[in-house]
Amino acid sequence: MSGLEMQRQTAGVPGGARSGAAPPQGVMGVFSYVDDARDAVETLRQAGHRDLRVFSPVPYHELEHALGQRPSPVRWVCLAGGITGLAGGFALCIYSVLSWPLVTGGKELVSLPPFVVIGYESMILLGGLFNLLGLLALARLPQTRARAPYDPRFSEDKIGIWVPGAGETVARAGETLKGHGADEVRIHA
Repeated sequence: MSGLEMQRQTAGVPGGARSGAAPPQGVMGVFSYVDDARDAVETLRQAGHRDLRVFSPVPYHELEHALGQRPSPVRWVCLAGGITGLAGGFALCIYSVLSWPLVTGGKELVSLPPFVVIGYESMILLGGLFNLLGLLALARLPQTRARAPYDPRFSEDKIGIWVPGAGETVARAGETLKGHGADEVRIHA
């Protein structure tokens, strides 16, 4: 098998798509070098492809920059959960003291220092839960159907670029991937 070989694959999806789901259509390029993959992503984005998926064994900042990825908003979701938890913890303590007053030695009913522990624990709890839910929602997990084929080599030492589409668009994208040094290009129709 030569290094730059285009194969047409029409049956099944490598990586285990469900048997009832239609296999995704597009082209997959397999790269050995980050620089070649980055150049291919930049060229494909300039050609108008916006729904690219990149698979790599480790994060590469060059690829993230080429894809135009912004920082994740999960941190803001976590902050909202922490603030909600802090306010909810204090509100719970204040409500319970005012609902069932227990005056001890003439001290104030609403004394914030003892409520800090409950507020802090509530902040940690809701911050963690919001973080988990935000991650699942923003990462679109769990995915019920395969949106791109997966190759186990992407967990070892190769980089994969998936360009969804059909027809002439896929053929041009395949030629672009080959032109940028892809080791292998597969069209999934």
